[in-house]
Amino acid sequence: MFNFFRNKIVPDWSFQLTAISNIVVDFGRNPKGRFLLVLPTGGGKTLTAIRSLNEMINKGAINGDDKVLWIVHTLSLQSHAKKNLEGEKNIKKFSLNPKLKGIVDVRMKAEATRALQVKNNYRLIVIDEAHHAAASTYSEFFEYPIGILGLTATPHRMDAKELPFEKVSYSITFRELVQRKVVLLPKFLPEIRTGIKIEITSLGDEDQLERFNSKERNDLVACTIFQEAGKYAFKKVIVFAGTNAHVKRLYETLSTENNRLGSPFKHVGYIYGGDANDKDLSNEKYLEWHHSQESSILVNCKILNEGYDDPNIDTVVMATPTNSILYYLQCVGRVVRNPENNDNAKAFVVEIVDQLPNVAYRIDNRWLFAEISDYLEPTIIDVKGIWPIKTIKAIAKLVSLRIVLGDIPKSALLALLLGKRVNLLLFNDVPYQSLGKWRSITMQDGDIKQIRMFNDLSDNIDEYYPLNHDYLIEKKYPQESQVYPMSSRAYRSSLMAALRRAATLKGDKKHVDSLVYLSVQ
Repeated sequence: MFNFFRNKIVPDWSFQLTAISNIVVDFGRNPKGRFLLVLPTGGGKTLTAIRSLNEMINKGAINGDDKVLWIVHTLSLQSHAKKNLEGEKNIKKFSLNPKLKGIVDVRMKAEATRALQVKNNYRLIVIDEAHHAAASTYSEFFEYPIGILGLTATPHRMDAKELPFEKVSYSITFRELVQRKVVLLPKFLPEIRTGIKIEITSLGDEDQLERFNSKERNDLVACTIFQEAGKYAFKKVIVFAGTNAHVKRLYETLSTENNRLGSPFKHVGYIYGGDANDKDLSNEKYLEWHHSQESSILVNCKILNEGYDDPNIDTVVMATPTNSILYYLQCVGRVVRNPENNDNAKAFVVEIVDQLPNVAYRIDNRWLFAEISDYLEPTIIDVKGIWPIKTIKAIAKLVSLRIVLGDIPKSALLALLLGKRVNLLLFNDVPYQSLGKWRSITMQDGDIKQIRMFNDLSDNIDEYYPLNHDYLIEKKYPQESQVYPMSSRAYRSSLMAALRRAATLKGDKKHVDSLVYLSVQ
């Protein structure tokens, strides 16, 4: 898979060619189709989409009189798309058609709405960061008889709204990108537990997030960053805070500490919405300047998680918790990009953890390799180690849950016995009964249909549960429904009841006890 020359590992980007081919074929079959490109951060979603449009122009599927409307929702994404589209490096490297720049029209969402109303020569719509497309404000774009390509790092949302796309043209997992040496596998440093008890019921409420903005906590975050920087030689650090006010106060604390220590970082800065930054520039100009810095700490609030690429960033600090897997993966994604000409590049993630007695669930790094939806907040159990110890641990766990072994395919059981990677989603509609048996869905690498089926059922359980379960599953998943154990009516009923119980517990802000994601690494 990899090319070796003078002991240098060359990343394998060939998956992009497959993605481009699939996209071109899908729109060739249905020019008005709604298709998704799913590439984790660092996989090159923007460039792959641009190259797909270029191929469609070369093949005549898009002609010089057509327009492609590229929709973004932030200025940083707009800048990112234009740079990839117009950059001389990409034009030369990928032989981009001279007509491409004139055909692709990159606009903010509000501008895109007006453009569609006055122009009728748009042949295709591209929605950048398409997980936003399930929001009601995007529904208008799907009313036009125009093909739509959605770009996203994740094929599911966290708000139970199904994305309005008919097919995933291509997807690849973060794990495979690591194996291909396209992205770095970050080192998650031991969690920094503050010991601070914070009474909070919502991680999406700005007023409550301000409770993390205390002098005691900010001092601890600053102390942690400089201590860990000394151990691991951090160069460029991105800090994610929960509110704009928190950004400013944490910046002030970090700047003071940096000065006290003799400026180990050449620059400490901040940025948040509304062109707010420490240099009074536009945010776009500020980020261009910051890109050239060799050593820095930059504190932000929901600015750098999308559309900002700087391969020299080597550390992400999660100074605020989140219960959004999408936001978490976007933040971590800032540090996984593999710099060119640097085989020794490293990536670090630092997590600041508080006592949150009223928050039942928060995202952690174990979701980086999980392709399943976390909407119903399953408990994650990691089993790591060397064979046969990890096999014994995994079997002991399955025995303790009185697992129905017949649910697990022989191939997965063999992989477990041999110490290979196995992922099982375990469910039980009556976990509070000591004699209740747990059942399982096997989710091995590449088993996309099983994963998508679970994600769809999980994210839409409130809508699906009142329906006839047999009719629903057989209609929506005709192939999967014919294979045991999903072909069993008792299995289907147990799965739907377990999902419903999880939704109820989540709604009551209680710990979900009916779903477990067992990952044997």
